[in-house]
Amino acid sequence: MLFTDPAYLFLFLPIVAFVCAGVRSRFGVEWALAFLFIASCAFYVGWGVDYLIMMLASILVNWAASQSLIHLGDDRSGMRRAIFWAGIAFNFGALIWFKYSFFFLNYAESSAAFNAGLVAIPVGISFYTFQQAVFLLDAYRRDREVIDYLGTERGARGRARGFVRYAAFIAFFPQLVIGPIVYLKEFAPQVRSADFGRLVRINIEVGLFLIIVGLFKKVLIADNIARYVDPVFDMVAAGGEPNLIDAWTAALGYYAQLYFDFSGYSDMALGSARILGIILPINFASPLKANSIGDFYRRWHITLTRVIALFMYTPLSLFGARFAARHIKWKPLARFPLIWLPLLVNFEVIALWHGATMTFVLFGLLHGLWYVLETEAKKTSAWRTWKSRSSETARNIIGRVAFTVPMVLCFALFRSESVTTWSHMVGAMFGQQALPLDRVGLRDFGELALVFAILGFCWFLPNAYELARDHKPGLFTWTYPANRNLLARIKWAPNIIWGGIMAGALLATLYYVSRLPPFIYLGF
Repeated sequence: MLFTDPAYLFLFLPIVAFVCAGVRSRFGVEWALAFLFIASCAFYVGWGVDYLIMMLASILVNWAASQSLIHLGDDRSGMRRAIFWAGIAFNFGALIWFKYSFFFLNYAESSAAFNAGLVAIPVGISFYTFQQAVFLLDAYRRDREVIDYLGTERGARGRARGFVRYAAFIAFFPQLVIGPIVYLKEFAPQVRSADFGRLVRINIEVGLFLIIVGLFKKVLIADNIARYVDPVFDMVAAGGEPNLIDAWTAALGYYAQLYFDFSGYSDMALGSARILGIILPINFASPLKANSIGDFYRRWHITLTRVIALFMYTPLSLFGARFAARHIKWKPLARFPLIWLPLLVNFEVIALWHGATMTFVLFGLLHGLWYVLETEAKKTSAWRTWKSRSSETARNIIGRVAFTVPMVLCFALFRSESVTTWSHMVGAMFGQQALPLDRVGLRDFGELALVFAILGFCWFLPNAYELARDHKPGLFTWTYPANRNLLARIKWAPNIIWGGIMAGALLATLYYVSRLPPFIYLGF
């Protein structure tokens, strides 16, 4: 079931919210969590019974592992360590199999008879795998929140209660399919709150605001931009040569399309959860306003970035620090195992998480090198001098302009079917293979102007979370620079004026919602 499906918007979500409130009021929190688990299974089964069975099996294995990690004593540290690493191997082994086995088997000699359907990627596996891996780590560390949430009862009733609680957390339908990836420390305290599962007016108002904003982003903006993007990339993949204007329209358009598509989903996820009394972490914080690649990754797909850093960058950096202290005497060279290599591996893992293709391999390498160069540049005396002599506004403007063009080129690579296709696309963008401009019509310029206008909205308008900042629309995991332009003073409020604006936005999206194109990140 898609968030943009009218059946979800007008049947599933309202029914779940009302029934959950009734169950919560009459039977308490435990039964409300049980109901949400059942509702989440009903939400997910539309993607396939096989996928549901795999998810439930994964939940059962991870719950059993976490129970062992909690209850085994310190005198069984070896057993606890073995269970933890077995759980991690199970999670990431299943993820690697479903995401990457076809890539390798496709090039193996025996692949001719291989059934690709056996390794179709289960929807949401990347997200619930990472969420469970973080939970296992917390259980291994005996995090107090994990123990309190699962309970310490050893009997059948206590274990059943702990399983339902765990399953409801992992399978919670607003964040199940495309995130955000939620930590238990963000979820569990809210389950204990008085608002959980109840129909609270402000939660419904904030939730509907976020759902309508997300629906508007996805249906009215992202899906309509796709009309200018897909034909050009398809043409280049087939060997065609677009003109310079069409090439730039497609590249800039995809940069905007991917953002509006993915952030639109995240807005709707946060809105759906808020109606049920749960505030999820924010996954996008105006990444197109970034003025550097470091700033970008603090704003883009935030919950994935922090998980990759937890499992990859931090351990590699600690290992690199120990290695450098023992074996490297020259300080500049010590930065390679300490910072450069962990960054390169971190970004390669982020890229390969999207798929095992050479375009993603190169995408990760470019971003890793870019991040390393930026990190080193900001340690130079020249940077410190310029920073002391320039205003923050000037640095933001110059940084945003300097950042945007190479990032657009990188996302053109992300969208391209092959590195060769990307090279032709870049050639068209810079006039090396483009058709003469005398064959460009006013319509081409109009499409480019529309894409620039959409990007302008991203650069200057406040995002949904800034608009609703007085009502805690989401959990912030980073501290972001304040938006200081005049438009940042605009605030959403649950009143008649904003009600009319949101009603108009909803009506505008309903005209297109019947098309039901999938979210781009469903493929990842």
